[in-house]
Amino acid sequence: MTQTFPDGLKDQTDRGDEIGAFATEVGEFDDFPDSGGKPIFDGYFETSIEENRTRYERAWSEYSASPEPSVS
Repeated sequence: MTQTFPDGLKDQTDRGDEIGAFATEVGEFDDFPDSGGKPIFDGYFETSIEENRTRYERAWSEYSASPEPSVS
């Protein structure tokens, strides 16, 4: 089964690094998309603070390199 980016982030919340912290913060966003490809999430973080854009790019890189991402 392929995993969406939001689902992939949920699996990262117990990490003790910046991706874990980012995943935890994103889990609290009421308006975070449930699914979509990179353009959807690029748009979501486009006006975000630089730190969130950087952490998003790192998280997306890890997600898209995973064995079963859904990166449409």
